[in-house]
Amino acid sequence: MSPSKPESADPSGQVGLAARPAIIVAADANDVMRDQLERLIEHAENGVCGCEQCERYLRARALLLMELFPESPDAVVIKKSSSSSTR
Repeated sequence: MSPSKPESADPSGQVGLAARPAIIVAADANDVMRDQLERLIEHAENGVCGCEQCERYLRARALLLMELFPESPDAVVIKKSSSSSTR
């Protein structure tokens, strides 16, 4: 019966330390949201085709516009349409 090699054994015959496990770091929520917005904007650059990604882009855009320009006519229309669709 031959002795088994440890998993951390080097092919050269030298025994070393086992590889350290990868450290998982949580992503910053702001970075994740910025990345998602950039992807949606890139998708919609050539025109809105009506797919799920385009719908996400339009919803995100509308929400951001309402935050930045709450009294603009577009925001009022969006507020009216969103409140009527929830009833």
